[in-house]
Amino acid sequence: MLRITLPLPRQVTPAPTISRVAIIGGGFTGATLARLLALHGQYWPHEIVVFEPRAHLGGGLAYDTDDPSLRLNVAAHRMRAVPGDPQAFLRWLSDSGRLGQDPGAVAKGAIYARRGDFAAFMAGQVQPFIDNGTVRHLRERAERIHRRHGRWQIEGDVGAMVQADAVVVATGHPPPTPPAELASHLNGDPRFLLNPSQPDALQAIRANDKVVVVGAGLTALDVVAALRNGGHRAEITLLSRTGQLPQPQAAGDFAPHGDFLIGVPNTALSLLKQVRFALEEVTEAGLPWQSVFDALRHQGQAIWRALPFLEQQRVLRHLRRRFEAHRFRMPPQIAELVERERAAGRLRSCAGRVAAVRSGRAEIAIDIATKPYGTVERHAGQWVIVVTGPDHGNVIDSQGCFAELEGLGFLTKDPHGLGIACDPDSRALARDGHPVEHLFVAGPLARGAFGELTGVPEIAAQAERIVQQILGMSSATTRTITIRSM
Repeated sequence: MLRITLPLPRQVTPAPTISRVAIIGGGFTGATLARLLALHGQYWPHEIVVFEPRAHLGGGLAYDTDDPSLRLNVAAHRMRAVPGDPQAFLRWLSDSGRLGQDPGAVAKGAIYARRGDFAAFMAGQVQPFIDNGTVRHLRERAERIHRRHGRWQIEGDVGAMVQADAVVVATGHPPPTPPAELASHLNGDPRFLLNPSQPDALQAIRANDKVVVVGAGLTALDVVAALRNGGHRAEITLLSRTGQLPQPQAAGDFAPHGDFLIGVPNTALSLLKQVRFALEEVTEAGLPWQSVFDALRHQGQAIWRALPFLEQQRVLRHLRRRFEAHRFRMPPQIAELVERERAAGRLRSCAGRVAAVRSGRAEIAIDIATKPYGTVERHAGQWVIVVTGPDHGNVIDSQGCFAELEGLGFLTKDPHGLGIACDPDSRALARDGHPVEHLFVAGPLARGAFGELTGVPEIAAQAERIVQQILGMSSATTRTITIRSM
């Protein structure tokens, strides 16, 4: 028997199969996706639906703040947020008057804008499409996602129900999970703060309360800046496994240095050797070491894809923390604050692991087995704030709609523990390892497949690729003719 499949003729111009797209999350990633889809003009009103409980799209957890002390850790001219218009944000800062209202923005010869300004910029990018009805912003959190009659059905926590042909998961970073020793002793204690990014989360901390911050990355420094901006004066202690703080940005404008795609490293060790060699080169040339890490960032996705799975694991195990301390750098304003607070003895850091926790009425005491000597130091404060970084390994368990998709076999955890498993086309991988059509993973949750997918330019580029895939899906149907051999 011979079976031939032929396209079914049509009398009208084919329209996209994807007649409605639901985007889960309306931060930078979700807003960028919605805007790019709307720009193509192929969708009727309300056919691009964004589930986002915040009042505006574009800010999300990273940028939705009114605190003027919280700044972008990248200079404004490097915030290539709009594909095809790399200077859009810098131009908007000037044209909107926001730059003139921010006298502290310029540092080391560059503009480090307030995060709230970037959120306002992104909201302005997508608002015209909300106003004309092309994009529908549902101020709800997606609670359930499942298949119904061949389409995706999404249910919100306030009662919305939307059927869509494609779903893009764009929720960004999940919350941190505290060290088990802390959680077992302090869960339920109002002095134990697990989400300092929530509005007014730090408001109850008094000016003379000592604070212990568990974590030492950029979010920990955000806590320091926000506390000091609010009038806090007491000692702050940063606890982390390595004690490494983010490195500062360099002055001046410089090009990335290092071509890691010539003889692409295929082991963690060979990658480390290439980085060290590039660092020696820039040192001899009098260039900043930051130029090497900028090159690593730009070439990061190609480097990651070239590494076998076990070597990717070695990179994460042995090199990740050192890379992140140099990749995610603090803006000059925060670097000055850290230096000033350390010199005054109001900011300390300690490397080690939590050995014991004692919760008393007046304060919480934490014993740290320090590195490298193993001696025990006691640190105490009236408040303990957890900023250990997003728990990407448990992102599916952290949201009911993702857990449901996993239960149905449509989602799986990334084997590196970096988020949700997807293929190079950003399609979610099912339980059987095959890509799920019309279910995409965008932004940081797709890092397991791409390696470098945290910065604004990289996310914008991935969003553009996803949009092109969605737009390229035609509605050409097929019919099957069966020819029986005589």
